[in-house]
Amino acid sequence: MENKEDIQVEETQTEVFEGREEEMAASAAEIRAYAREAMRGKWGYGVLICLLGLLLYIAPSVPGLFIEDNTTLSYIWSILSAIYSWGLWLGFLACFVDIARKLPNDYTRLFTGFRSIKYLLKIALTLLLQTIFLILWTLLLIVPGIIKAFSYAMTEYILIDHPEYGPLQAITESRKMMDGNRMRLFILDLSFIGWNLLCLVTFGFAALWVFPYFHTARAKFYLDVKAAYEQKLAATTLQEAETVPAEPVEEEKEFEVEE
Repeated sequence: MENKEDIQVEETQTEVFEGREEEMAASAAEIRAYAREAMRGKWGYGVLICLLGLLLYIAPSVPGLFIEDNTTLSYIWSILSAIYSWGLWLGFLACFVDIARKLPNDYTRLFTGFRSIKYLLKIALTLLLQTIFLILWTLLLIVPGIIKAFSYAMTEYILIDHPEYGPLQAITESRKMMDGNRMRLFILDLSFIGWNLLCLVTFGFAALWVFPYFHTARAKFYLDVKAAYEQKLAATTLQEAETVPAEPVEEEKEFEVEE
């Protein structure tokens, strides 16, 4: 049975943690402001990353023009192109994670997904499973599919920071990390609707500036959610360690020696 003092200490620790979590939960406006500040002096770098990413993304389509459709070679090329594009996507996100962390410009980060064949295949399998899960949830109902899309939104970012994670582990961590944060990400994405309309009006030209802004904001959101999640895990671990009862120490028995 817990005494009143233990219960009071536990409630105090919970209140302190919840207060810190609220402080770390930045609003959409604050995240956008941080993204603009992080992009200061890096807009050119962000635009070049988008242009390079676009060129590298469409590069596999050029050889594909010389491959006959509905052939074994065309199917193999499609699979290889999909794996390539997924690896490139991860590197694209890694560049904006670096911007959100205010690290120096590094164009080689665009090729993060190609650090090894094993890592590239892991990325492809992770995103393939994620796509299958989303399709299944969407077939069930559209709303659950949308909810799960936000639940899995941090999967790629987790693979960037933890290349050792397996596909299901990265997806599960994203789901846990986004628990209670899905609406925050939805509001953040929704706050860019005006910028997306600007991209349509300018026939996509404004996307060269909107994309770096948007993905830096999303990277900042990931960093905030990750910090809160890790702090929550640390607090839970500490609380569990404090509540584990100490092993009773057996008293040494004294034996009388018969004379």
